Amino acid sequence: MTNFLCSQKAVSVFIVSSLLCYQLRAQNYSVYNSFYVNPYLYNPAEAATDHAYGFANYRKQWLTVEGAPAVATLNLNTLIDNTRSGIGIKLSSYSRGLLNTSQALVTYAYGVPFNPNNVLFFGISGGASSNTIDISQVSNPNDPAITNYQSNSFQPSANFGMKWVSSSGVSLGAVLPSLIGPVYSPGAVSKTGMAPFDNMLFTFSFRKKMEGKLVNKTSRGVKVRSKSDDHYAPLELYGLYRYAAAGNNQFEVVGKLNLSDNFWLGLGYRQQYGLIASTGFAWDQFLVCYSYEPGGQPQKGFSTGSHELQIGYKLSKEKKFKFKVPQLRSTLKTETIRHDSRYHEKTIDDEEAARAEDKKRYYVYVKAFATFEQAEDFKKKLITQKYNSQIFFFPRNKQYYVYTFETTKLVEANEELKNLKTYTKLRDAKILTVIEK
Repeated sequence: MTNFLCSQKAVSVFIVSSLLCYQLRAQNYSVYNSFYVNPYLYNPAEAATDHAYGFANYRKQWLTVEGAPAVATLNLNTLIDNTRSGIGIKLSSYSRGLLNTSQALVTYAYGVPFNPNNVLFFGISGGASSNTIDISQVSNPNDPAITNYQSNSFQPSANFGMKWVSSSGVSLGAVLPSLIGPVYSPGAVSKTGMAPFDNMLFTFSFRKKMEGKLVNKTSRGVKVRSKSDDHYAPLELYGLYRYAAAGNNQFEVVGKLNLSDNFWLGLGYRQQYGLIASTGFAWDQFLVCYSYEPGGQPQKGFSTGSHELQIGYKLSKEKKFKFKVPQLRSTLKTETIRHDSRYHEKTIDDEEAARAEDKKRYYVYVKAFATFEQAEDFKKKLITQKYNSQIFFFPRNKQYYVYTFETTKLVEANEELKNLKTYTKLRDAKILTVIEK
């Protein structure tokens, strides 16, 4: 038992002596297990997320060991809707032994679209950090190294990151986690210096977003095709490589298995630490993630392992990144009112639709009404908004469909539907497929 307690106390002694007596150019940023859920923890370019998020993260290394490293982090970040800019704020407190580092960073990110399928994001953060020592636990508070460390405890901080995102699901990132930071040496323990390439971080991820499928629905006796919600593929892959000028480079890989839209399991491996198990679930706007590292201990039985808990909250609806808006076919200025009972509606999944003598037509409609007066009023409203609004009457259910685009090609109808949902406020638009005799 005595040896075990001595080992616990040795953690604090080792950390303090390392920082105060020798030049230190190793990694000076925190390690997170749940970066794959909250990538803004590492990369400021990740501030431009598709929703506004708030996260609280706590990681405790070597639980039950006094003075073992622990980091607590709060962050908020979001894409500014219908722009290419993102903003974020990150607050963290990193304790190890008698030392504690507090940091506050504000982030600005910007995305450059090469085309609708590829975007390059840049992000930069700036702020300040403060280093303190718990003097009450120091045997010699008058040590010159400690005095010098305290007198230079407040320092500016900054980092920079890039991220390339593809619609294929592949994402690549590069981060300079410390553009400005402390350079430790015997003579000036906390001297601020520029050493941006002393530490670098490279990331890879594969997270394929699957578009919702067109499914048949019956509304008021009419079969229509509507789109289900988007979701992600069951398997996601993540990789990370840390470079340090001191030579302690490290790689990490993580696999995330989505068992459903609300629950997942994760398994990772970090070089020199071993396996990392994680799990998480999402419920409504909330998200919870937990991870555990059994390895990475100085000796067997040294502690009960390392633990990390992250709680998130989705603060907004989905944000839209501003691409170059394509010309919508729905904004053409041709205007025709049609009341044609010769048309009847069938979905394209009906076997009769495959007959050669049938001519299929696709209507991208916004809304259906029971009376012509209601449809006419809504049509005029759309026209004032510069849409090519027309009316299609279906006699079987006596419904008037206000549509903006008509075509005989399903590809064109799907493209127009996607553009309306992406670039306009007509997000309730649907496709109606009919057969003309």
